Amino acid sequence: MEQRLKKLNALTKMALDVEMMKLQQIALAEQEKTDLINKLHVSEAIRTAVLTDNGGSDLALYGGADKRWAIWKQKRVSDLNTQKAALIAARDEQKLCTQKAFGKDEAVRRLVATAREAARLKQSRL
Repeated sequence: MEQRLKKLNALTKMALDVEMMKLQQIALAEQEKTDLINKLHVSEAIRTAVLTDNGGSDLALYGGADKRWAIWKQKRVSDLNTQKAALIAARDEQKLCTQKAFGKDEAVRRLVATAREAARLKQSRL
């Protein structure tokens, strides 16, 4: 009986580890999206600083490149925010799966502890 409980304990621990790994991967992907958005905002700030240093204009501004870049940046930020929102939803769903796996693992660990205590009491009576 105790051997089966140990195997069950190992399985629930592995399942918990897998669910936690999935949660971590989603969190990393979400952070990557946030970093990309921040980099785009920093690029915009740098461009503004360069323009200010150059007297407020340059050939890229006259050629319309800044306007096109601003439009592209806004679309890219919007796309990244949409992807980030999907990751947040996936993270919330994964949290539930991880919580279930944790609950199962905790229940099995308690069963193992109870079985060990029962075996110890039985051994001490003999």
